[in-house]
Amino acid sequence: MPAIARQWFNGLEKKHATIVDKYTSNAVTQLLCQREMQQVQSSSNKFDNMQVKTRQSAGEVAAVYTVDEISMELVVKLANNHPLGVVTVESGKKVGVTTAQWRRWMLQMTTFLTHQNGSIMDGLILWKRNADKHFEGVEDCMICFSVIHMSNYSLPKLSCRTCKKKFHSICLYRWFNTSNNSTCPLCRNIF
Repeated sequence: MPAIARQWFNGLEKKHATIVDKYTSNAVTQLLCQREMQQVQSSSNKFDNMQVKTRQSAGEVAAVYTVDEISMELVVKLANNHPLGVVTVESGKKVGVTTAQWRRWMLQMTTFLTHQNGSIMDGLILWKRNADKHFEGVEDCMICFSVIHMSNYSLPKLSCRTCKKKFHSICLYRWFNTSNNSTCPLCRNIF
């Protein structure tokens, strides 16, 4: 629902958008934020290596992922006019992963929360799974730059015979359809 509401809101004329924004900020946002925070707090998911805390007054959720002596932190913040505004994912500590990998995870999380109507808890679970698989040595898909696919939660299994890079089957299917050929997205040899 938030993605549909945002899309509708972005298509409004400025004078109508101002009225809707003001009403949403005053009457709707607080209730939706409270509900989202309660879902995170009451989640039945218990994690071995991740702690999740809510800061209801700030409208944000902080997660700390720890493996061995490495810890990473991210903060998910709801907009002041949620669901009309975009959810932001901010970086905290990011020890143990490259900056590029961290950016990919943040982009995936932001996309998941903004365009796929995922809950904050679902996004955190996706982030944790990616981090778990990364530290287990599973390679990212070289199309979506994620270990776990956002829609079907699959691992990259199909590998190019030439460059040996792995891809999710759904990402490859999309690549083949949009490029109109059956070559590897990286080395351009026949797949």
